[in-house]
Amino acid sequence: MPYRTSAQFKLNSVFGLLLLIAFFVGLFFILKGVFWILSWIAPVLLVAAFIIDKSVIINYGKWIAKTLKENPLLGIAAIVFTVVGYMVVFPYLFAKALFKKKVKDVQQQYEREQQGELVDFEEIESKPNRKETLELPQFEKQAKQEKRSEYDQLFD
Repeated sequence: MPYRTSAQFKLNSVFGLLLLIAFFVGLFFILKGVFWILSWIAPVLLVAAFIIDKSVIINYGKWIAKTLKENPLLGIAAIVFTVVGYMVVFPYLFAKALFKKKVKDVQQQYEREQQGELVDFEEIESKPNRKETLELPQFEKQAKQEKRSEYDQLFD
């Protein structure tokens, strides 16, 4: 029974380990670029979230204050995470504000439909633009053949 030699096994495992390290290094640089972009965009997203729905940001501040009163250690950790991880927190608040706005819009539309309010529409003319009609040539029936099967009778 042939066995794998140890030199070949070490070569495959070293190659796999190098490939794994290269993957994680590449992933690190990709995430570093994403977070660098988010660090520049995050303040704009916070302002946009405040414009869209200011209650989201106010409620987040209230949650941090409540957490600080109830559990000071967790409250301090939440504040530190907000300051250090603002590039993740601000886009989250922006997405939450957009979601709340979308839900509110759908709710208002549903309520309008339930109350029977008319929906805006555009009236389209039902008359065709051309006054001409398409005339097809008359189809002449072929003379019936003497030999007809039951299958041919299905098309009559």
